[in-house]
Amino acid sequence: MEYIEPYSTILVLNSSYEPLHFTNWKRAVVLCFKEKAKVISKRIIRLVNYVKLPFMNEKESFPTRNLIYKRDDHECQYCGAKHNLTIDHVIPRSKGGKDTWENLVVCCTPCNLRKGNKLLKETDMRLKRIPQAPSSRVMLDLEKSKVDE
Repeated sequence: MEYIEPYSTILVLNSSYEPLHFTNWKRAVVLCFKEKAKVISKRIIRLVNYVKLPFMNEKESFPTRNLIYKRDDHECQYCGAKHNLTIDHVIPRSKGGKDTWENLVVCCTPCNLRKGNKLLKETDMRLKRIPQAPSSRVMLDLEKSKVDE
């Protein structure tokens, strides 16, 4: 029988093996002790009963600074720098740009100053990746996780 790894973050799966969320190891032990979950591996548990969650489209939700940084791997989307980072609007707010997943990217201060209040086609700058909304926050966490399991 496998045991939960102490002092770690645990992935909680629905009974259908869909990822639901992450929890701390103490909560995972309590869920297993109450027989509401079973241990799959040291860092993964599965709920015994199916939990129906309301569907929430991430594209309709507003992104947070932390989620934008996580999505873009904490690196400037123009030059790849990892220091002096901020958030940039691809289409500036003064030109109708909104605070959406598709319009916000991580950017270093020098690139942000160089781009200024211009559209990308008015500069010689190119995005490394086209910004888009993640399918879900749990999937974003899973994709960016450094744990192989």
